[in-house]
Amino acid sequence: MKNFYAGKVIVITGASSGIGYDLAEFLAPFGVRLALVARRAEKLEELAAKCRAAGAEALVLPGDVTDKEAMLGVRDKVLEAWGRADIVVGNAGVGGLNPAAKFDLDIHRRIVEINLIGLANTLVPFIPQMIEQKSGLLVGISSLAGFRGLPKAASYSSTKAAQKVFCESLRVDLKSHGIAVSSIHPGFVTTRMTEHDDFRMPFMISVRKSSILIAKAMMKNKAVYLYPWQMRWLTYLNRLLPVWLYDRLVPAVSGQKEDVEAQML
Repeated sequence: MKNFYAGKVIVITGASSGIGYDLAEFLAPFGVRLALVARRAEKLEELAAKCRAAGAEALVLPGDVTDKEAMLGVRDKVLEAWGRADIVVGNAGVGGLNPAAKFDLDIHRRIVEINLIGLANTLVPFIPQMIEQKSGLLVGISSLAGFRGLPKAASYSSTKAAQKVFCESLRVDLKSHGIAVSSIHPGFVTTRMTEHDDFRMPFMISVRKSSILIAKAMMKNKAVYLYPWQMRWLTYLNRLLPVWLYDRLVPAVSGQKEDVEAQML
């Protein structure tokens, strides 16, 4: 793995916590060049110090993925510093519950802006440069929640499904230019997003295990990657359920609280 990543320029959004933070920390000893993007500059500086101590170069780039101009600025600073980007990981995102009986349109709009518009704002600015260099990898961190609509999660599930299809379309368009596009679908990972008990979260894995799996998937240019393996197979089976059975079974086994309020996670 070290031979593959050594010297690569890697942009990671949502790097101030969770999957993004740990992925950067995991990749740092491989001698990578990391552009760390998130809104919280102090957390990025903390992470950058750890990455530099481990042998990486690190660039701190505070920014909000919902701000198109800010993300164009991120692209410009990366190219100014290193002349290229080899891998761009669109990881910034939020979870959320939005039960239909109490649906909050403001929460819905915000989840769409961060998860879907934010992913486009992250990946698209780097496409012209990657076309010019005839190489590159664009990565969207989606979720297993994007394969079918989960109970009380219309906003979250729909944005994760849209992320998958967005990446798929980019992949088809960019293949002839030598650019790979990966859609990564984690199950439950021990991050701030899973620090609640509003529903069951089976087969939870550590954030470090998640980072290892993502790094391996990126190294292999996986077009679509679901993990952990237990949730991958449950997702495959879930997709085969007829609508009538899905509508009865999934709410019953999900462990969703009946009195849950609309909220971002």
